Amino acid sequence: MNWLYIGLVAYFLNAISFVVSKVILTDILPDAWTYTFYVNALGIFVLLLVPFGFAVPALPVIAAAIASGVTYTFALLILYKLLAKDEASQVVPLTGGLTPIFVLLMAILFLSEVLSIGQAVGFVLIVIGGFIAAHEGTVKGKLRYSEAKLFWGSVLSALLFGASQVLLKFVFDQVPFLNGFIWRGFGAVVGAAILLAPAGPRKRILASFKSSTKKTEAAFIAAQGAALASFVMANYAISIGPVSLVNALSGVQYAFLFGIIVFLSKQFPKLLKEPLNPGVVRQKIWSILLITIGVFALFI
Repeated sequence: MNWLYIGLVAYFLNAISFVVSKVILTDILPDAWTYTFYVNALGIFVLLLVPFGFAVPALPVIAAAIASGVTYTFALLILYKLLAKDEASQVVPLTGGLTPIFVLLMAILFLSEVLSIGQAVGFVLIVIGGFIAAHEGTVKGKLRYSEAKLFWGSVLSALLFGASQVLLKFVFDQVPFLNGFIWRGFGAVVGAAILLAPAGPRKRILASFKSSTKKTEAAFIAAQGAALASFVMANYAISIGPVSLVNALSGVQYAFLFGIIVFLSKQFPKLLKEPLNPGVVRQKIWSILLITIGVFALFI
């Protein structure tokens, strides 16, 4: 059962990464485009792994790996834009709750997976849980346009995350884990290069090199160190355990996320400002419960 403990640690680290990213995008580096560029540019470090497991696979595998990195880039860009404007405990559960739906639908279409009754039930629970997590009825004065923008932005982000994961699954089915990981890193670098194409964002990105501070660098390293460790551990857990159960554990990260947010909001209210009145807390708990049950139901 080592995969279980590794998976739990992976999703705990992923929750930490989301919270730190929210702080960065709110108070330190509010430009989501620039932050996404930095995140994907880190893919260049896969070159350090080349001596240990690099090989040139078939062209379709290379294309899938590059496409996985590029789609993940734009999924992150949308997610970070939402995080910069909305509460992390709204954006992450909605995007993360919808992603398994798109993963399974695309897996059925492209990987010939079969949808069980339990998975259909899981779909419904995840959608309901994600809606509850994202729609805070106790918060007054929120414009319908803002709610719609959050919802559809989360849907698009989830769709791209789902496509990235299905493409990556195809890659890992064709080549060893380390080689697939390296090619996926190349895809992230291609995504970062695409972000440099528009003149406006390129100027902001280049300007950020000069205005970078130790505070910004430390926060970025913390966020991306946790994200990288989470990605590697989750994929390693898949390699030694049942892939369906490891993926089902992703529902646990919403509980971790909410716990971290509650702690930081109480201890450091100026660092992370999110509504935590009793009604919102109850709403989040119910949404986490529904999403967690739904994700597990997907694989019954």
